[in-house]
Amino acid sequence: MAYTILQIAFTIFYVSSGNRFGGDALTLFDFYGDKVLSYLLATGAAACFGLTVDLNRDPGNDSEAQGFLNKANAAASLLFIGFIFSAVSSVFSSLSLPKRL
Repeated sequence: MAYTILQIAFTIFYVSSGNRFGGDALTLFDFYGDKVLSYLLATGAAACFGLTVDLNRDPGNDSEAQGFLNKANAAASLLFIGFIFSAVSSVFSSLSLPKRL
């Protein structure tokens, strides 16, 4: 969340002034930050999906457990969607990297 807020602040500065904050020095920060964020989101989604699959195999699950597992699946789906958008952002960052360095 802190990385996203930082990126929003940098983007607002760029849009309002027309210049990048820190010049081209922060280009690598953008590139590697997108990579780390996408890996964290993918790891979280995979761990959550794995947890729900393993817990669904338990035949003694009651309705409360099923409700919890459904919410966990919804959270994992949001993490996966976040990973997809972050991966696309990472690809765009990598395409613009040679132009800035």
